[in-house]
Amino acid sequence: MPEHKDYYKILGVSESDGTAEIKKAYRKLAQKYHPDRNPGDKASEDRFKEIQEANEVLSDSKKRREYDQRRKNPFGFGDGFATSGGGQFYRTPDGTYVRFDGGPGQPGAGGSGGEAFGDFGGIFDRFFGGGGPEPAAGARRQSSRLDSETTLRISFDRALKGGRTEVTLPSGERVRINIPKGVRQGFKIRLKGRGQRGPGGRRGDLYVVFLIEPHTDLRRDGDDVLARVRINALEAMLGTSREVENPYGKKIKVKIPAGTQPGERLRLGGQGIETEARTGDMFVEVEVEVPTKLSKEQKEKLDRAARDAGLI
Repeated sequence: MPEHKDYYKILGVSESDGTAEIKKAYRKLAQKYHPDRNPGDKASEDRFKEIQEANEVLSDSKKRREYDQRRKNPFGFGDGFATSGGGQFYRTPDGTYVRFDGGPGQPGAGGSGGEAFGDFGGIFDRFFGGGGPEPAAGARRQSSRLDSETTLRISFDRALKGGRTEVTLPSGERVRINIPKGVRQGFKIRLKGRGQRGPGGRRGDLYVVFLIEPHTDLRRDGDDVLARVRINALEAMLGTSREVENPYGKKIKVKIPAGTQPGERLRLGGQGIETEARTGDMFVEVEVEVPTKLSKEQKEKLDRAARDAGLI
């Protein structure tokens, strides 16, 4: 089972601290470990990513509440909910949503009995290293020998929309499968009886793993997406705005407040990936460009302006 990161410890705050304290701690650490200040330092880069991750959760009241609940009850499956297609989504301890579909004949991943991961035993094996009903040893060995796995590469846009599609299996057979709306990288569906053929004609199952092509401008993290914008140092001090596009091409004007720090992320709620379970958020990371070549006259003017404003 994946361990939960202690986001409070990462930011150096307590569980009783409010948004202001969290934001202050985040800014201080983000400045210290920002890659621009530590070029080539892998440890600082990893630390910066941890700080960003912790801030994204603790600065969002809903995500913070869910995180606190998971810390108190890490094995809880209280987040299960049904979907219109008949499947059931559950939140695993690492925050991933997993879909259960019924057996053959119920709405699932394919007309040939495809379903997401299969039964409860498979889910517990995947996320907890065991549990669930155990088949007989002989049947388990026979099944594992006949099961096989293949990958299906789809575009970023196709993953967003989902829908049914026809694919050719390694065996040459063509079947129709359902791509879940907003499917994630590495998500598996199981096609019953489409694996290797064994003695007596019995066939194992085929697992299809989705590989999602990356977006040219956005980076996906679960159901959230990250975009980057660049502003100059004066814009960072005075505040400005930029236009970004969400994953579906919708243009959004982002207000960048005065005093924005390098690497700070602005959250656009509900502008991320839409799935059957939820809609993620979009985060806009602000990169601040500082001019490296200024003329003597420019330096003098900036110096006077800064002194007049009481900044230095």
